[in-house]
Amino acid sequence: MGLRDYMDLLRRRRAVAIQAFVIVLAIGIVVTLLSKPIYQTRAKLVVPVSGPSLNLNDNANPFTMVLQGFAPDTLPTQIQSLQSAPFIQRAMERAKIITHPGVIPPTVHVEPAENGSNVILITVEGGNANEVANLANAILDLHKEDTTGHTTEGLKTTIDLVSKSQVAAKQDLDRAENRLLAFNREHRLVQLQAEQKARAEEYADLEAGVREAEGNVTTTQAELNSLQAELDRQPRDFEEESTKPNPKKDKLQDVLDQKEIELQEAQRLYKPTHRIVTDLQQACNDLRAKLAATPDELKVKTHKPNEERTTLQSNIAELRAKLHGYQARLNAARGRFEARRSIVDEIAPFELEAARLSREKDTAQAAYLSLTNQLRDLNLRLAANTNMIGTRELERAGVPREPIAPRKATNIALTVLLALAVACGFAFLQEYLDDRVNSPEDLERVSALPTLGHVPLMASGDSRLLYALPGNSHVAESYRALRSSIGFASVDAPLRRLQVTSASKGEGKTITSVNLAISMAMDGKRVILVDADLRRPTVHRVLGRENSPGLTEALLGLRTIDEVIQPTDIENLRVVCSGPIPPNPAELLGTRAFDELIEQLDERADIVIFDTPPCMPVTDPLIVAARMDGVVLVLHVSRTKKAMVKHVQELLARARARVVGVVFNQVETSRGGYYYYNYYYYGDGYYSNAAGRGERRRRNADSGQSLDSGADVAVAAGHVDERRANGSEKDAS
Repeated sequence: MGLRDYMDLLRRRRAVAIQAFVIVLAIGIVVTLLSKPIYQTRAKLVVPVSGPSLNLNDNANPFTMVLQGFAPDTLPTQIQSLQSAPFIQRAMERAKIITHPGVIPPTVHVEPAENGSNVILITVEGGNANEVANLANAILDLHKEDTTGHTTEGLKTTIDLVSKSQVAAKQDLDRAENRLLAFNREHRLVQLQAEQKARAEEYADLEAGVREAEGNVTTTQAELNSLQAELDRQPRDFEEESTKPNPKKDKLQDVLDQKEIELQEAQRLYKPTHRIVTDLQQACNDLRAKLAATPDELKVKTHKPNEERTTLQSNIAELRAKLHGYQARLNAARGRFEARRSIVDEIAPFELEAARLSREKDTAQAAYLSLTNQLRDLNLRLAANTNMIGTRELERAGVPREPIAPRKATNIALTVLLALAVACGFAFLQEYLDDRVNSPEDLERVSALPTLGHVPLMASGDSRLLYALPGNSHVAESYRALRSSIGFASVDAPLRRLQVTSASKGEGKTITSVNLAISMAMDGKRVILVDADLRRPTVHRVLGRENSPGLTEALLGLRTIDEVIQPTDIENLRVVCSGPIPPNPAELLGTRAFDELIEQLDERADIVIFDTPPCMPVTDPLIVAARMDGVVLVLHVSRTKKAMVKHVQELLARARARVVGVVFNQVETSRGGYYYYNYYYYGDGYYSNAAGRGERRRRNADSGQSLDSGADVAVAAGHVDERRANGSEKDAS
């Protein structure tokens, strides 16, 4: 198919194409105009993925593990926290978001701005521009506060623990100094001998080592208990809430649609008060109520693991390892202390006691100084809390000016394209599903039969006989063209016997037979029209003649051939009506009497035209077709099926009939595919443009010829050739 064929197809199917285009375009425009606006805004936040060094003096410091429990979370953990339902609820409360009916509620999406960076992109969408901006900024501020409060809490907890330890260390130092001073005054000791002092210091060192190891074990155990308590308080996972379409609503809608179809069918068959109608109406009302009560979306809760528990568990494992090491050191210190206990016997008891008290004082003083330095460091960090955390705004959310959806211009443009595609699709689908013969092209696709002509649609009430039609009418021209086409087809093999039939009833074969006979008679030929439709004869009614005597009486021998041939008001045209309808038409047409009657008709006319029944219902036309020189098949445009044409062609081929061609009857000149009809057959305007041509037309009509147009010139030439051929046959006979 070429572009012209596609345009013809769309012209023929323009009704369904226009309907589909208008419906799709209207739906698209309504949906676009009724769609609720959606606004979008964004905010960016820089978050720390790891805090500064939390060691106070060294990695073995027991307070380091306490601070590590309050270190910033990893980037994925912070993103999950920002998207969690409790956090979003807190942010909506801070932003004072109120859900309004008919307004799309805001939704939050959090993701990393770029791979490998610690910048978080917060995107908020919703039906209110001010609310989405307020919610995005509330999320940003709330996360900053939570991060700052979390780290500040860790610093304050550590400072409180160090302060308590400093007070205890100060008290231990005071007690140690007082005991040493009292002991020296009591024994009046000024200075011990070097050897005695060395032994005393060794004993004191061993004893101090044991106490230090015991202190490390005790402190580490306390930290371990604190982290274990913090681990127990942390939830195992975060709960997130999302929505998904409710499948139950679609199922209810399908059931409701089916019930409504059943209700429409029942209303067509029964009265409104019938029990089936009322039951279906009640069922539809119940389904509508259920559908209205069913939510459009379902809330789905998902759980994600808490990564902070993993950090705490790692810290607890490290503390347990340290505790195990401190316990080993304590056992070793106790072993060394027990092994060297004998040195106590070598020195005086008061000397040993003096060394021990001196050692206690030094240990307490060192512990007090260490805690004082740690407390000063922690206070400095608390004062510089903002700089240490590093959480800050990179970009605050602004109020969006225009919605991101719907994009009305784009949607309408896409709707127009979609409507065009759907319109063309429906047109092609209807063409594909249409099994009717609508144009000569359709006939060419299903058979190789040539097209002889087109008879336009006649208005109801108008005369349908050729001699009563205006000479410049489309119908008259169509029958002249049909006469010419048959003349061209008989140049090589003259047509003396011509059968006119159709595929099914109601296609206009009888009126075509009559007008074709009139047209040939007006051309100067001796024509006999035989009504061979012995089942539903109509030729006598069309020509206003009596049906008897007729063909059946001649076949039965009740009348002679000359008795059944009736004259008409048209010169050169005679008619043989069907006569009484016999009970066995097929058997009667297959007799030898019918063959003899045809031969007698050949002697009395130049051409004999037989009007026979349709080929599909009965076998009569097939019997007649075997005895004819040619068969003309009449098809009703937009009614005859393609399958019927194929079947009729096969039937005629089996009967060894020569099909001259096809006549398209009842053609609407305004239908697509027949736009060339007016041009080919000219029209009323052609004759009205020149008065002289009207006079020439009248002269030609008086002589029995029609040379009104270029087409009739060809007709005349064909008739001259035909007369020559007929004359030569007569000379030969």
